[in-house]
Amino acid sequence: MAQSFDYIVIGAGSAGAVVASRLTEDKDVSVLLLEAGGRDNHPFQQMPLAFMKVSQSKPYIWSFESEPEPGLGGRRLPIRRGRSLGGSSAINAMIAIRGNRVDYDLWRQQGLEGWGYEDVLPYFKKLENNWRGEGPYHGAGGPVQVTPVDFPEMLFEPFKQSAMAAGLPFSEDPNGASQDGVSRMESTTGGGKRSSTAAGYLRPAMGRPNLHVETRALTTRIVVEKGRAVAVEYTQGGQAKRAYANSEIVLSGGSFNSPQIMLLSGIGPADELKALGVTPVHDLPGVGRNLQEHPNFLNIYRAKDRVGMTKFLRLDRAAWEVARWFARKDGAFATNGAAANVFLKTVPGLDRPDAQLIAMTLSNSAELWAPFVSKPAYCFSIRLGALHPASRGWVKLRSSDPGDAPRIQYNMLTDPEDMATMVRGLRMCREIYGQSPIRDLIESEIAPGAGVQSDADLAAAIRREAGHRSHPIGTCRMGLGADAVVDAQLRVHGVAGLRIADASIMPELPSGNTNMPSIMIGEKAADMLRGRSMTRAG
Repeated sequence: MAQSFDYIVIGAGSAGAVVASRLTEDKDVSVLLLEAGGRDNHPFQQMPLAFMKVSQSKPYIWSFESEPEPGLGGRRLPIRRGRSLGGSSAINAMIAIRGNRVDYDLWRQQGLEGWGYEDVLPYFKKLENNWRGEGPYHGAGGPVQVTPVDFPEMLFEPFKQSAMAAGLPFSEDPNGASQDGVSRMESTTGGGKRSSTAAGYLRPAMGRPNLHVETRALTTRIVVEKGRAVAVEYTQGGQAKRAYANSEIVLSGGSFNSPQIMLLSGIGPADELKALGVTPVHDLPGVGRNLQEHPNFLNIYRAKDRVGMTKFLRLDRAAWEVARWFARKDGAFATNGAAANVFLKTVPGLDRPDAQLIAMTLSNSAELWAPFVSKPAYCFSIRLGALHPASRGWVKLRSSDPGDAPRIQYNMLTDPEDMATMVRGLRMCREIYGQSPIRDLIESEIAPGAGVQSDADLAAAIRREAGHRSHPIGTCRMGLGADAVVDAQLRVHGVAGLRIADASIMPELPSGNTNMPSIMIGEKAADMLRGRSMTRAG
């Protein structure tokens, strides 16, 4: 027999876990939370440096692949998204960045009232327990722990000095008064452990009798009757089930699964749906459009000596560090492996940075190694990404079968200015690593290689090797125009009783990583559903 709840939240990820937890703070409100994956119980899930291992573990991820990318020589890009309680906040690199204040003010200037920087800052403060404590830009006591990454072998101080020698300012706090410049990495970790939304929001709420969490529950369709979303159909353990929502349904599947579920439900471009055998219930052309993603390119240098984090990946040392982490929750494996963030303007006069660099003292593909068996590469690496790409992609159904992965096309680096930004950013990476004291620790450039110098050759190298940063947004865009999917209250245009709360609603990419902005959206959505709002900052 179908059950009914006040609210049904689809997806227990970075935003959905927040919505479900906050709504059930009201004892008279019942919530069903549907998660397609299982529990966040990978043995290394809470160990920060093990995130690459966890993010490749099939039981805990959606394993997608892009269509051939025209801007990347026809390569298909692997895509991994979290598929467990906590979603991608349970597998990501834990980089604690909110974006630039200009990002949100631009949203407000597009007519999205309530989304300016002064509007969202209180929610960023609410969600965090920052190592700095309570202040104008930060909160204390929130569910998400934020701590600095401070480990000697990350060589932050030499990198900082080289970046400043290259003309960049030092930023004490890229989430504070000014984002520009080089700053120490901060991560969503606390006490040496990952701080996901499963850990921070769901676990404290699990004992509430008004929160019902169903895992291994794959949503197949949102049922719309007479223009209103009334129920959710899902499969669990081989059985088809249906649950009714007395108030509203909140879709928080993320930038790939949310549009897929919308399309499977008949909400989207009507002609495309008909062609796949899906009966349209509401023609909404913007569903699945406006996909944006940060490109990612690794500039890698060979170290002169055995410096950096690679030494901790030697089998015997790694075993010791793992044991140390399990016993004390500290050491090398309590870090995410990244030393610094750099936000810079590749063109003078911009109102916000257009490139982000992430510095590491190991290779991005570093693995465990054994003496006399394998020869490790002691490296410095820096991840380069254009922050505001103009290229746009899409998400479409592969078929009407909910078990089929969606089709995903980034169209990455198809806009010439995106590539121009990447080339300028790569030259800035070289400028930093060409300065002492970092320069004195480097033997040679591995990738793209010192012989690659012209703009055309640098662009060719980027097209051969670039990937993405796992920051997909925009496929259910918040806005006012004909191609928008939700309004400023996150309500789906033309369908009552249905809201979307996840990164898919972002109109444009924020200046940096997308996890904390997604959590902020979850906090703000919960207040909207409860008819509340926080007082604007300032």
